[in-house]
Amino acid sequence: MNGTALFTALAAICALLAAIFIFDQHLGRPRPHKLMWTLGLLFYGLAAGAESFGAASHWTVAEYKVWYYFGGILTAAFLGLGTLFLLGPRRVAWVAAAIAIVIGVYAGVRIAFAPFSAADVQTLATASTATVTNVRAFKPLPGDMEAAAIIMNIPGALLLFGGAVWSAWQFWRKNAPGYRLLSMALLALGSVFPSILTGLQALGNTSGAALGEFLGAVCLLGGLLISHDVFTVFRVPFTRITIYERRAPAVGGQSSAG
Repeated sequence: MNGTALFTALAAICALLAAIFIFDQHLGRPRPHKLMWTLGLLFYGLAAGAESFGAASHWTVAEYKVWYYFGGILTAAFLGLGTLFLLGPRRVAWVAAAIAIVIGVYAGVRIAFAPFSAADVQTLATASTATVTNVRAFKPLPGDMEAAAIIMNIPGALLLFGGAVWSAWQFWRKNAPGYRLLSMALLALGSVFPSILTGLQALGNTSGAALGEFLGAVCLLGGLLISHDVFTVFRVPFTRITIYERRAPAVGGQSSAG
């Protein structure tokens, strides 16, 4: 297994584990931000898994579509929505969620039925992962999907990163416990690592981009595990077996992302 396949497989495992744990917490204490983070991490895991399969042997049309749709269209948007539901006005969050769902459904239909030319199929079967995942050079999907990716990715990433930084600043001002600052730092890094290291693909460093996906998934998993707003009761997922229960100390009486 090459480095790209290994790192993206590890990223998929971390993201899917986080999705399972958070969804279990959502079932115990339903909150919109938990559901959105669950979906975002599920999409992250599906995209990374598709990339891992493609990098391990050769890409197929199905793997490319799964990678582009779940990773390029949905992941950042739903992770950002989780932060918006936690920190922002609930009415604004629901409007943003409705817009994201509409765009997501539209993009899903467009991508599912998009035909690939024989040349594109040949490229998938023979080119490296760096070439296949370079969306500036390889564009087998309809042009409006690039616009959909921009609309969904940029606001989502900014919400996730900005929410974490804002919360960290609030915690620092209020002398909050160190674990809260650590949680925010990890969530911020979880949005930064994939963006920065994926840029290395443009320079031909495929393993660097895959490493970014892995580090991003690890940081998101760690930040959410530490967060009191997600995990107050640690238990075996989907059971009543409690491993550890903790109480969140009040920090100025205000909810936060940590």
